[in-house]
Amino acid sequence: MAKLMNIRRADACADCGVAIGEGAPAYWDSIARVVRCLTCGPPHTASRPSPVIVPVSTARASELNAVAAESTAERREDVAGGSARKEYEKRAARERATKEQRVAEDAEWRRSIKERRPVLGRIAAAMTPIPEIAPESQPTAAWKIGAEGEVRVAEVLGSAPGIEVLHDRLVPESRANIDHIVVGPSGVFVIDAKKYKGPIEVRNVGSLFRVDDRLYVGGHDRSNLVEGVLRQIRVVRTALGDQFADVPVRGVLCFVGCEWGWLAKQKLVDGVTALWPNAVPDHVSAAGEYGPMVEAIAGHLRHQLKPGS
Repeated sequence: MAKLMNIRRADACADCGVAIGEGAPAYWDSIARVVRCLTCGPPHTASRPSPVIVPVSTARASELNAVAAESTAERREDVAGGSARKEYEKRAARERATKEQRVAEDAEWRRSIKERRPVLGRIAAAMTPIPEIAPESQPTAAWKIGAEGEVRVAEVLGSAPGIEVLHDRLVPESRANIDHIVVGPSGVFVIDAKKYKGPIEVRNVGSLFRVDDRLYVGGHDRSNLVEGVLRQIRVVRTALGDQFADVPVRGVLCFVGCEWGWLAKQKLVDGVTALWPNAVPDHVSAAGEYGPMVEAIAGHLRHQLKPGS
């Protein structure tokens, strides 16, 4: 049942997505635990028609699945976090080698100066700090953390029914990669996994008349992450080509280790949905008209976007 009230905290309409400021009048749906603006509300859940799912013709489904079967021989094993893990190992090895070289050079210097100047050399060596092999730098460790986030998202995707998942795909003519591409009954999802700390918020930094929603994580503006997903969506859209031009492509930011509060609720910024790991399977496996085409679409994308590891 919906109740008209002044909401106690800023939110967004569950139907149209318009921002609703703290203290503004809106309809509160106590059953669905969402708010709706004055234009969309009050909701009448019982009278709303169920979405119509138009099945793909058997002939087209058979044709597309035949294409998927042809690409089976070209399919490579997807490794979640493979590129990030490879980059971490390369950077970590290079960083450790540099530190070990400094320690070795210092040891040689101490030996040499003590031989050349037995007294003054010992004094100089005693007064000079000995270099140590310090922990990994933050930029290097970030690659390891990123790989862990991708692995966690891959784990939860394994429980989603009726989908095909492509992990760690290269962006053509670039060193960048796409963490996960999911093909489900309702379309294609581009998922960027991030392992961060702190609460997830959407803040309107504009005004009442000019909405400018920004994504904040742990109090820091991370809207650049949304822009990154939008670029990845364009890459996948191009890869689908004319053959699958009608298939929708949606963006998802999956935050591992963040705080969502007691009443966890997904966030939406510029069409990109921010979710926690356990919410991803239901999001990508929702019913839709592309169920019979899942394997064909996934096979096509595997052929167009090569694995990064």
